[in-house]
Amino acid sequence: MAQRLARGEAPASGSFYPVKLDLRIVYGCNLRCKMCGQWGDTGTYFSFESTKLRRQLDLSVIERVADELVPRGLRYVDIEGGETFLHPQIIEILHSLKSRGLFVKPVTNGTRLDRFAREVVESRIDAIHISLDGDRETNNRVRQAEWAYDRTLEGLRALAEERKRAGRRAPLVQINFTMTRHNRHESLRRLCDDLSGQGLVDVISVKMSPIWMPQEKGKAYEELMSRNFGIDDGLDAWKGFVEDYSDFEEQAQEIAAAVHQLKSKGYDFFVDGLPGIDPEDLPRMYTDYEWDLGRSHCPIPYVEPTIEADGNVYPCNLFTDEAVSMGNVNEQPFLDIWFGEKFEAFRRMLREEGGLLPICNRCCQLTES
Repeated sequence: MAQRLARGEAPASGSFYPVKLDLRIVYGCNLRCKMCGQWGDTGTYFSFESTKLRRQLDLSVIERVADELVPRGLRYVDIEGGETFLHPQIIEILHSLKSRGLFVKPVTNGTRLDRFAREVVESRIDAIHISLDGDRETNNRVRQAEWAYDRTLEGLRALAEERKRAGRRAPLVQINFTMTRHNRHESLRRLCDDLSGQGLVDVISVKMSPIWMPQEKGKAYEELMSRNFGIDDGLDAWKGFVEDYSDFEEQAQEIAAAVHQLKSKGYDFFVDGLPGIDPEDLPRMYTDYEWDLGRSHCPIPYVEPTIEADGNVYPCNLFTDEAVSMGNVNEQPFLDIWFGEKFEAFRRMLREEGGLLPICNRCCQLTES
């Protein structure tokens, strides 16, 4: 789709449907990770009213949306939070989506996984992504909880035991390690050594560039949305990702070298680095925000919508302010929203802006595609 858009071949309205669905089923989280745009040092969820924070995407709504989209080609579902396993219907959600033949992947910090491990394996989901920010000392400092690392490891062990008991290789267990100024490459090396030989994980995915943007890009986005949609207030999500990484060139070189070395160390898990660019180009990810990695057009509004815990639908997984909601699945069918006037106007604006908005260049959907 991105290549089609780059050639100026936008699909006609009514001719395309989501291939992947992102479900942010809860807002609440039991950790306060420093770099998190939701609950971190600059997180925007702290400003949410308590009634919104208690909202949860209901199973019946998820099933109704899935039944609209599966016959039209939906294949993948990512389940996110907040902390996914705080949702009281999480296991029912996993079973329901898998029963519809979908590739299902929850994302979690893993600290509650031990109590759900058997049910997770029995649900036959395809993969589970678990976030860790380094070895015990680093992870706990970044996640601001002295118990976080040990509880996640307990969850990994429980999941490994249940896979063995059931005689299954699924779900694939992937650790997501995001490099930031809070952890550095040394903590990645220690994490790999800690996990080596335990048979707990299948993949460690190293996200070598965090989500970030300069302040002026957020301001430019606000001006753009005011001009196109008359939105002059309530655009706050971008503020959770404001950071200056222009001083990170040396550390980026060290990160690239570390990932290259770790790939060849013969661990009992696969080590992968994202984005998939020449390691020599990695410092530019930090020092040159304008660089789009040659990925000039975002396809997400055409293939991968996000539904939040309150039912609002968004064309982007990150910048989900109510002011830019395309509609709410608690109030109308999903496809009425997907092909609605506001969604079409957003896609048109994106095309007119050349395929990316000012806040897009370090979004994980772009850099990891």
